[in-house]
Amino acid sequence: MLSTNEILTGLGLVIVLAIGCQLLASWLRIPAIVLLLPVGFAAGAITSDVHPDELFGTSFNPLVDVGVALILFEAGLRLSWEEVPWRGVKGAAHSVVVRLISIGVALTFAGTMVATKLIFDLDWGVCLVLGAILVVSGPTVVMPLLAFVRPTQTVRSTLKWEGTLIDPLGALLGVAAFTAVQNGATGGQPFHLGGLALSLVVAVGVGLVATFVLWLILRRLQANAPGLSIMATLMCVTAALVGADLLREDSGFLAAATMGIALANQRAINMTQILGFASTIVELLIGLLFILISASVTPSSISGLLLDTLALIAVMVIVLRPLNVLIATWGSTLTMRERAFVGWMDPRGIVAAATGSAFGLELTQAGVQDADKILPIAFLVIFGTVVLYGLTALPVGRLLGVAGTGGATVLVVGGHPWARAISQALKQAGATVRVLTGDPDQQEEVRKAGLDAVNADLGTDLDARETALAEVSQALIITESDDFNALAAYELRQELGTATVFRLAPDSGLIDLVGTREEGGILFDKDLTYEEFTRRFEAGARIEEHSGKAGLANGETPLFVMTEEGTLRVMTGGGPAELEPTDRAICLTTGSSA
Repeated sequence: MLSTNEILTGLGLVIVLAIGCQLLASWLRIPAIVLLLPVGFAAGAITSDVHPDELFGTSFNPLVDVGVALILFEAGLRLSWEEVPWRGVKGAAHSVVVRLISIGVALTFAGTMVATKLIFDLDWGVCLVLGAILVVSGPTVVMPLLAFVRPTQTVRSTLKWEGTLIDPLGALLGVAAFTAVQNGATGGQPFHLGGLALSLVVAVGVGLVATFVLWLILRRLQANAPGLSIMATLMCVTAALVGADLLREDSGFLAAATMGIALANQRAINMTQILGFASTIVELLIGLLFILISASVTPSSISGLLLDTLALIAVMVIVLRPLNVLIATWGSTLTMRERAFVGWMDPRGIVAAATGSAFGLELTQAGVQDADKILPIAFLVIFGTVVLYGLTALPVGRLLGVAGTGGATVLVVGGHPWARAISQALKQAGATVRVLTGDPDQQEEVRKAGLDAVNADLGTDLDARETALAEVSQALIITESDDFNALAAYELRQELGTATVFRLAPDSGLIDLVGTREEGGILFDKDLTYEEFTRRFEAGARIEEHSGKAGLANGETPLFVMTEEGTLRVMTGGGPAELEPTDRAICLTTGSSA
């Protein structure tokens, strides 16, 4: 048994490794999950301090269940019916998701089971369990990759819904396979298909009841004590997990996901605060769980399985997934490029690791032959698919034209005439431009100008904000309200950083929102306020592009510089623009009557 100091050292090391991997991955611009698994495995091989059985004993699996439930709840909060184009559309994204989590799951289950038998020649019961647990993908791996790749909305919605729904359904399928094999080994009562259907009903029922209870609690708390909303949510999600699991084993995951989906699609209660906190918790949980579970796999347990597992991964990646997507997208509205990318995204996640760890141990104790190979094979499949998709998802997405370009992406907040002129000039210079405005008339004018109009509530709709801010390299806040500009700059710098958010200079030295007065860099020049910019524009000033070779003429105020490499520099402080011969300057050219 570990001493108190050893346990403290182990916990500290796990937290440092989990967060350190995520920070390093952000700096290296790679998905964090690519680092978490090998680092956890290496830590487990080098030291026993991070081994979960030593740190937590028998409480580890229940703790994993609570963590996975919170992850699924947070993922469910991001699943809005409105983002899926399915009303009256034949072959829309929702039908693809339904096929992926029904026909696709069945095909993956059967194909993986048979492939495992042929490649490893294991006991059929072990192959049955491996086939069941390896259907699971999940938000722990899909969401980080989507955040990294930034695919098109249709692809994002399809993979997000599939990943969130397949986790709890796969867990239930794993329980069914595990129960059948365990009872066969111990002479217990055989598992019936009706038991799986009952688990689904119980899970959804408990989830909906817990949602209603939480909804009643949040209505009162948000009126009187909104700071307690997060604690109430954690309480109800945990209660739903435990209650559903007590009624039907491992149905708590689906109950938690049901709660998230139900709350995401109601409009009476604002869930932004809860979603924001849950996102932070989930990032930490993903890091901790991947470090701990990968640390539980020993080098000796995988040494003889590596080559055979690579063959299994090849079958799953090259044969099963493309076949699933081919069937699921038959007759759908997804383009061929979108289908190809969905067919290249199927990493395995934390639920497969957690169930593999628990089922492997229990079946080994029950005397099932080859059961000790369940966790090592599951770990290698998870590691292989995570590394494969983690390193190739972005280049494949860009090759297929469904991912972000990685170039300059500018968010322009404001849709009035000269904001549209600036947006058009930036687009012509090669930047990707999104114009955010809540005015329907301005949105229509923005679209007529050939620009992308975004209608996201920066203050209350966190998921829509994340979509609007995907890949944004600069944010320009140029509305007529100085107070709004300062507040929006304060909000956006939380997501984008202090060096990429710019706002117009206020008309006076002081504004009402004193606390946010200094938020965001001041655009162009302190004298170019909204009123002054509007006066010059109405007097005949125009937004024009000039080559750096020609230099700037009198009466031209540089606003932006686009370099030959496609980097956009925003002019601030009113200083002179330093232009290279290959640079292009976007300027405000004074009209004759200005």
